[in-house]
Amino acid sequence: MARVLTIGGLFAATANALNGIVAPNSVAADSEFQVTFQNGNSDSYRMYLAAALTGVNGPACYLTNSSTPSSPLTLNIPALVGPSANYYSIAAKDLTTGQGLTYSNRFNLTGGNGNYTQYEKSLGGAPFWDADALPCSSYACARECAQASYPSDLTNSEAYSTMRSCFLQCPDVRPAASASQTGPAHATATTAGSMTTLTAGEAVVTLGNDVISAIETTVTSGGKTYTEAILGAATLTLGGSSTTISGEAVSLASSGLKVGKTTTVAFSSALVTMTASSTAQDGSSGSSAAAASTSSKKSGALSVRYESFGAIFVIGAAVLAVLSM
Repeated sequence: MARVLTIGGLFAATANALNGIVAPNSVAADSEFQVTFQNGNSDSYRMYLAAALTGVNGPACYLTNSSTPSSPLTLNIPALVGPSANYYSIAAKDLTTGQGLTYSNRFNLTGGNGNYTQYEKSLGGAPFWDADALPCSSYACARECAQASYPSDLTNSEAYSTMRSCFLQCPDVRPAASASQTGPAHATATTAGSMTTLTAGEAVVTLGNDVISAIETTVTSGGKTYTEAILGAATLTLGGSSTTISGEAVSLASSGLKVGKTTTVAFSSALVTMTASSTAQDGSSGSSAAAASTSSKKSGALSVRYESFGAIFVIGAAVLAVLSM
């Protein structure tokens, strides 16, 4: 029997499953469009709008809840779900067999006028809510609930409960089945052992198909203080040379993160988790959680681990201070 596997085993589709989903290269929001697929059958499917905000595809909300689709299938994406971008796709899940997700090609959504809230930006690419429990038509309503309680809903159980209750008042939104969405997304904003959640500057920018988060810091070295931005594996210094990321020249300007020659993305407030650990005696620091764990057995300066948008950065604390907003 034929079998199709994605890289990393994210999903598998056998020949009796709906697969080969093809969407138009460009889709207009709030307008009907059609997708085609192969191996249509009598199973019941849920169709989702998926987004690759951090380079990894995942369902954001469902467009149709439970039906036996025929090819071509007509769908409609609400404009308020998100901004116009080229990282969207259609996903399908077989509810009858419980088989995993199958994705279409990525397409460019035009006419999207939904803006990501600070709550969404702080999730590190994690789902906004359980996509099985959130219709796309209610995404904007749920977004208002999250932003109304921000930033307390990220750290405070009572605020999160208020947000959750608000979610469930939006049309057809159901309780999230995901265990990770039964409480605040971040630890309480206090020092707990060696972990502290602080407010820092964050700039979120789309580069190619990836949405990348930059954390603004100040660095003291040689008696001088510099402003820097940590963007993935790259560190940008104010007044320093630019770095090419996803085909774009990126540098740090006094007013934000500069992309190309004309675009500047301003820093906004974000919660960043810091974890202190020891580094090697020579003051070197690792670039991953494993490096931090290895160096924790050695004496020396403290390092700080930033956890934001699912990425981890380890930097010597002797030359680092979080910029309070």
